[in-house]
Amino acid sequence: MNPDKSCNIKGQQKLFYLQHNRASSCCRSHEVELDDSKNIDHYIDLWQQEKNQLQQGIEIASCEKCWIDERRGVGSFRQKQKKGHDIELYFDNLCNQMCSYCSARFSSVWEESINTYGVFDNISKTAKANQLVQTHESTSVDYWLVQIQNYIAQAEDNSLSIKILGGEPLMQVKNIQKFLELDSKKIKQLSINTNLNPPSNRFLIWILENFPKEKLHFHISLDATTSYNTIPRGGFDPDQFNINLSLLKHHRVKFSFLSVISVLSIFDINNFNSWLASNQYQTTFSKINNPDCLNPEYLPTEFRQKILNSRDNLPKLAVEILSGTQEPVDLKLFEQYNYLSQYFSRSNIDPANTSNQLFGEYWNWLSNKKFY
Repeated sequence: MNPDKSCNIKGQQKLFYLQHNRASSCCRSHEVELDDSKNIDHYIDLWQQEKNQLQQGIEIASCEKCWIDERRGVGSFRQKQKKGHDIELYFDNLCNQMCSYCSARFSSVWEESINTYGVFDNISKTAKANQLVQTHESTSVDYWLVQIQNYIAQAEDNSLSIKILGGEPLMQVKNIQKFLELDSKKIKQLSINTNLNPPSNRFLIWILENFPKEKLHFHISLDATTSYNTIPRGGFDPDQFNINLSLLKHHRVKFSFLSVISVLSIFDINNFNSWLASNQYQTTFSKINNPDCLNPEYLPTEFRQKILNSRDNLPKLAVEILSGTQEPVDLKLFEQYNYLSQYFSRSNIDPANTSNQLFGEYWNWLSNKKFY
């Protein structure tokens, strides 16, 4: 009997990276290039064929990430996720921020920096690969936008969950406004991943006034309290953020927070979690993926312990990270210093000018450490 390789996610979660003319059948599978001579049914059929192969126990190459996880004894995406009919759309990388762990693929500010000054020096190959500017530029966003709209129009009412990601969707008015003119009866939920910090909130107001509020959900990227968030997120405007958050509350739409725990956000995590709890905000914390040199596990024990002393206010994931047995690795700390020095310089952040005393102590320690 063939081993169970079936996957309920394959083809049910569809991702379209329209700015790069790419698509994938789930967020972990390999991407394919969108061919303008074909229509969306071609890719739907392709993903169904792959699903059939999985049901026959065939370990297809496009699902490599799941097979690697399972061989390591780690629960894979196909094993963890529940079945759902999701469409995720990336229209553009236009964004006004340069978040510490982002890249040119998802931020035009990062792209401009890399095009002007190149990738960072003295960092790992994987971190450099994350910074490389994507070469798959699309000239056919309008074509695929119509294809996706036609696909949605054929769906049953209230059957689809649509996620709009970026870049920063609240800056990408033309395409998204056009997309949102579709029949909202087909959509069960429209989720928008946003930094809630665009230069203008006119498009946000338009969405709040023109799309059914009961179907809206904003996933807000925020990694620290607004006064400190300028450190992990270059370009963040706390005043504008608070204005926009008040707008969501005023219109009574659903929202939650997505937060990445990194070596930059961990120093403010107790204040941040207290703020979240006092406002009863729903939040999902996640570990940083790339660049891994920003993983708080590499903090020296003395700094980890100082943060843990306030553990009553720490999220569970932060406690797990800080309580690990990972010893500081000089090579990773050297990479971290190189990465952050260049990040601070390019994003016009003064790491010495922060209200967080403990981070100031750490940055002073890291800046004066002898790496040899």
